[in-house]
Amino acid sequence: MSSHTASPQAAPPAPTATFSVPEAVELVHVVRNGFIESRSTGSAVVTAPDGSVLAALGSPGAPVYPRSTLKPLQAIASLRRGARLTDEQVALACGSHRGTARHRATAAAALSAAGLDASFLQCPPAWPADPAGIVQLARDAGPAGPGQTPLAYNCSGKHAGFLSAARHGGHDVHAYLDPDHPVQREVAAVLEQYCGEPVAHWGVDGCGAPAPVLSLAGLARGIGRVAAAPQRRDAEVHAATVATAMLEHPWAVHGETNSNTVVIRELGVLAKLGADGVMAMAAPDGTAVAVKALDGGTRAGNLVALALLAQFAPGQVDLEALPGVLETVVPRILGRGEPVGRVHLARPVLDLLD
Repeated sequence: MSSHTASPQAAPPAPTATFSVPEAVELVHVVRNGFIESRSTGSAVVTAPDGSVLAALGSPGAPVYPRSTLKPLQAIASLRRGARLTDEQVALACGSHRGTARHRATAAAALSAAGLDASFLQCPPAWPADPAGIVQLARDAGPAGPGQTPLAYNCSGKHAGFLSAARHGGHDVHAYLDPDHPVQREVAAVLEQYCGEPVAHWGVDGCGAPAPVLSLAGLARGIGRVAAAPQRRDAEVHAATVATAMLEHPWAVHGETNSNTVVIRELGVLAKLGADGVMAMAAPDGTAVAVKALDGGTRAGNLVALALLAQFAPGQVDLEALPGVLETVVPRILGRGEPVGRVHLARPVLDLLD
């Protein structure tokens, strides 16, 4: 009998696409005057505190770009690498903020504490997201006139966290977005640890940071572990810091009247949106939901995630406060300024709630 040495198994090829239309399910219907006007399709998954899948719709194992839903995990990496941030600055690092004066000042303070300023930010310059913020920026600018600033970009808190980690960790502050930079390598390590899977593919996010591809189930698993950290003795202190900061300073995560902030403030659960139709939410016990709308739309995320979280973590969600939150965060269907319809859960989601 001859013997031979087995050749190493080749790594699977990197994915080049998310799930397809046949793999998706209907998530919500937009109903106007009793007529279904639009249908949003996608996938959703609920994970238990131990990371196992409790319920799934569509293709939750398919690869997706989680985009900004990963900011809490990226913030953990920054803290691991030595970032020195106040709790408000940690919350801002986890957020996709509106670029208000308070948001900009918080990002600037994080940079200043590291001996840096806005010129070190490599996210694009931007205007505040709200008209009132643009007017205020113009007034603050004085006779010289207003200008776009990277501090107003919705990811400036995350970038300030990366820069703080680079400076205090003794690393190059000019190459902090390089995938091989120690801070970005730490991000990859955190994602693999918390999401329970390796990154399947890397791209570039809108802000310029490395953009990983993970499964929707992996995203839910990771966010759930962050949410549960304050209640677990064996949890990483940085994860507990991130979850607590988001819960105590929800204004920094989004904006006073914006959906993530409203959900966190009123329900006490972590909520983080991502570009192109991604939403992640997690209850304090670690039960988590992740949703991806296939067309990148935003109508499904809040309604589907909140409905599933209330169903599978009922003791963790304030059911009395939930209707008011839904009224605020679910898009309104109007005719001449008056309600003429609603966004409804589609049958595949309703079947999980029966």
